[in-house]
Amino acid sequence: MRITISDIAEEAGVSIATVSHVINGTKNISEKRKRKILEIIEKHNYVPHSAAKNLRTSKTNTIALVISSFLDDYIIKLMEGVSKKAKENRYNLLFVNTHEDANYEKKIINLLQSGKVDGIILSSASIDLESLIDMNSNIPIVLLNRSTSKECDYPVITGNDYEVGYKATKHLLDKGHKQIGFIYAIPNVSPTVNRINGYKKALEEYSIPFDNNLLEWGKATKEGSAEATKALIKRNPSISALFVQKDVMTIGTVMALREMNLSIPEDIAIIGFGDFTSADVLDPPITVITMPAIEIGEKACEVLIKEMQKKPYSNNNDFPCKLIIRDSCGIQRK
Repeated sequence: MRITISDIAEEAGVSIATVSHVINGTKNISEKRKRKILEIIEKHNYVPHSAAKNLRTSKTNTIALVISSFLDDYIIKLMEGVSKKAKENRYNLLFVNTHEDANYEKKIINLLQSGKVDGIILSSASIDLESLIDMNSNIPIVLLNRSTSKECDYPVITGNDYEVGYKATKHLLDKGHKQIGFIYAIPNVSPTVNRINGYKKALEEYSIPFDNNLLEWGKATKEGSAEATKALIKRNPSISALFVQKDVMTIGTVMALREMNLSIPEDIAIIGFGDFTSADVLDPPITVITMPAIEIGEKACEVLIKEMQKKPYSNNNDFPCKLIIRDSCGIQRK
C-alpha cells in the first residue's frame, strides 16, 4: 500500500501542514522535528506525488546539468559535486552530455528552458551564449567550467585555468625544458584559451618566445592525442616535454611515445591535467596538475539553488590548482 503524507504526519505526531513544509522547504521547522519527519520519510521510501505538487507550484524540483565534454575523471568529479549538493537540497538531477555538438546543445537548452527544469548548470560547447540561450527565459542558469568572451548576467563557476597553464609550464621550465609541446582538447573555449595564456606567461618569464607550432589539437580523445603527439614531435624534433590537457589524452600520448620508441621521461617529459585513476600506476607514474572538481561542482549547484530561491550568494571562484609530482618529468636537465 502506498504511504501517504497523512501517514507520515500521524507517525511523526505532527500536522499534515508541518510535513508539507518540511518536504517543500516553505517554512522554518525546528531541527529536531524536521529530522524526525525526514527519518520517517526515508524509512518508508516516501515519494511526494510530484505531478500534483507541480500543478500547485509550477516547479519541477529538478536541476539540469548539461556537459559538453567527453567524460573523463575530472568531469565525473564535477558531476559528483553537483549531484551531492542537489541531493542535500532535495533536488532531482537531470544529466545531459552534448558531446561538443553545438546544434544538439541548442535544442537541449531550448527544451529545458521551456519549463522542464527549475534551473540549469551549463558547461557549454559554444562561446556565443546569445545564440544558444533564450535570454528572455526566467530559468536561472549557472555557467560551469566555461566562461564567455562577452559580458553576461549569468554566474560563472570555474577553476583558475590560467594558473593551471602557468604552474604546469613553470614546473617543466624549472626542470630545464625549453621546447614544450602543448596538446589541447577543445579549441577556443575558455579553459583552453586561459591555459595557453598561462603557458605563454611562464615562457615569457624565462625569456623563451612563444611558438604556435608547439600547439596541437588532441580532439579530447585518446586517438586524437596520439595523432597530435606524433605530429608535434615530427614537426618539432627538439621537443623535450609535453603538457596534455585531458586525462584520456594523456593515455593516448603515452601510447604514441611508446610506439615511437621514446622513453618517458628520458626522451620526453609529460604533465597531464586531472589526477585520473591510472596516473599513479602507469610506468612511469604521471605528474599531473588538477583542480578540486568536486568542490567546483558543489559550488555551481549551490549558486544555482540560491539563484532559484532568489537568495544572495557568493560568486567566489577561489579554487587553487594542485601540482602532483611523480616520475614522468624526471630529474633536472642541464
